[in-house]
Amino acid sequence: MCGRVNVSDNEGIRVLLESLGMTTWPSREPRFNIAPTQTLDVVRLDDELTLVPMSWGISMSLPGKKGMVTRRIQNSRDDKVWSSRLWKPLIERQRVLVPVNGFYEWKRENRKLVAAYYITPASAAAMFFAGIYKASADESAKPEVSIITTSANERMSEVHDRMPVILQSDNEAMAWLQENDRSTLDELIVPAGNDALQITQVSNYVNKSSNEGPECIAPIAA
Repeated sequence: MCGRVNVSDNEGIRVLLESLGMTTWPSREPRFNIAPTQTLDVVRLDDELTLVPMSWGISMSLPGKKGMVTRRIQNSRDDKVWSSRLWKPLIERQRVLVPVNGFYEWKRENRKLVAAYYITPASAAAMFFAGIYKASADESAKPEVSIITTSANERMSEVHDRMPVILQSDNEAMAWLQENDRSTLDELIVPAGNDALQITQVSNYVNKSSNEGPECIAPIAA
């Protein structure tokens, strides 16, 4: 699961993009609490690597109690992307990288939220998530992006049973964009190692999606 992300450190994102040979990361207003339906800048491979603003969450028509309803799906499960007729064309041909400084997850007990956590790379300022995208039905609107999720590693499982697919090297990031062989892509859709992430408990200030600022990532004092 991945319900909010942080893209507040322009320098960290710039260094990450430079590792792929990209030279463009316009200075952005720090955004500490990006929620689904809001805009994410993602990396797409066209003739060259390009930064493209996309709306977080792919619109899908799904059965509801009163007929078909349209929902925005911000995360795509690894165990469904190849079998679902909705997701398969996207993972086959429309893959992107989603650069972030970190993401948030919430621990629940008996379905009740009991703690919020901020998760970052253990040894870098930013990381790439594996994503898929599709064009909006409205040609004037932004494309829509969804983040691939997989089973949590041992450390993350203490907070949640799912986690984003994190591409942990330049080679993995470029393979996600360039390769078309399913077995190669499946090798990338795995949980990050237990030592790849730092997990920090933060306050419930981040629970409200309209709350912004460094308070979102401030650690709770031990």
